[in-house]
Amino acid sequence: MHEEMQEEEKEEMQEAVEMQDEEKELEMQEKKEEKEEMQEEEEKNELAMSRCQRKWIVTGVAIAVTTTFLFIVYTNNTYQSNGTNNLLYKYVQTYKNGELIPNNFAPYVINREYTLDLEDEDVIVFLHIQKTGGSTFGRHLVRNLDTGLGKPCNCVKGVKRCECLTPKKTLWLFSRYSTGWVCGLHADWTELKSCVEEQMDKKENMHRKRRYHYVSILRDPVSRYLSEWKHVRRGATWKTARLYCNGRQATLKEVPFCYESENWQGVTLNEFLKCPFNLANNRQTRMLANLSKVNCYNSTGMSEEERNAMMLESAKENLRNLSFFGLTEYQVETQKLFEHVFHIQFIKDFYQLNETHSMKTRPTSEQWKKVIELNTLDIALYQYAKDLFLQRVKAMNEELNDKSLFPE
Repeated sequence: MHEEMQEEEKEEMQEAVEMQDEEKELEMQEKKEEKEEMQEEEEKNELAMSRCQRKWIVTGVAIAVTTTFLFIVYTNNTYQSNGTNNLLYKYVQTYKNGELIPNNFAPYVINREYTLDLEDEDVIVFLHIQKTGGSTFGRHLVRNLDTGLGKPCNCVKGVKRCECLTPKKTLWLFSRYSTGWVCGLHADWTELKSCVEEQMDKKENMHRKRRYHYVSILRDPVSRYLSEWKHVRRGATWKTARLYCNGRQATLKEVPFCYESENWQGVTLNEFLKCPFNLANNRQTRMLANLSKVNCYNSTGMSEEERNAMMLESAKENLRNLSFFGLTEYQVETQKLFEHVFHIQFIKDFYQLNETHSMKTRPTSEQWKKVIELNTLDIALYQYAKDLFLQRVKAMNEELNDKSLFPE
């Protein structure tokens, strides 16, 4: 009996051990399954997160592409609407850096030559822009040009105007020192085009066939502007200029004076810069443009940007169509190019002044910025003119150095 009880206890103990082992194994299995479930859950979350991230990435890319597209469209529209301002900015930057924007001019624009017949129908018309060295060039035309007509103009000491006549007693030069300011004081392109023919008929007392050759001189805009300020400060004015356009003169409402007294003598540079009606601003562009295209001096019919764009393009076009233009900063090249274009010679060579009154002026950085701001059109025109001028000089030198054109 006792042995049976011992055997039963032994079996119970064995069962208890087995049960503990099973429980441990079950616990371990449960933990394993729990771990696997957690891993599976993590994988699901990662997959979901990955899908979400991809969705966000796709959405982000779509937004970026759309934004970029809209930005490009906006930028293009902005550049189209503000094309003139962007181009002016480029011209100003290259001007400051002493560089040029290269232009692809047609060969007929660069290679310009004429055989003058001053005795018959050719007439040189000098468009004289203030403070560009035009007085010096004008004196060269009447005193220093071998026209092939026997002698330069007949100039009498103490008399402002010279007699520039052909053997037929016809005029071959229309300028300040020959005909005087008959089309107005410093008449611009618009005034000359509507006036020269009529005044030539009056001067010669007849109407005849004529071929007009318009010529002009341009100058660095900042130097020219400062030179004009100094000229005005000394008491000079051009208030008697007609500013004639579309059959009438500009009104005082359209172009008010910057001063109330007889002149602007003693004006400081800051005062000169502050006057919004100052005709010194962008003078070269205005004087070379066809002002009829912008409703003359009435600026109320269009935006300032549109007016500036039209005026600058008109000035460029008229510049290209001039028979000749020179640059104050290139006196020697100006002489040689004039002689090459017209196949006539100056008796004495031009010379370059190393320093002018404007060069002695030292504006502050703020004043310098303001001068540029007020003359951006002139800077653009001058940069354009300088590029064309230098291309013409280069073509002339290449032609003169081409020995095949001058066989021995």
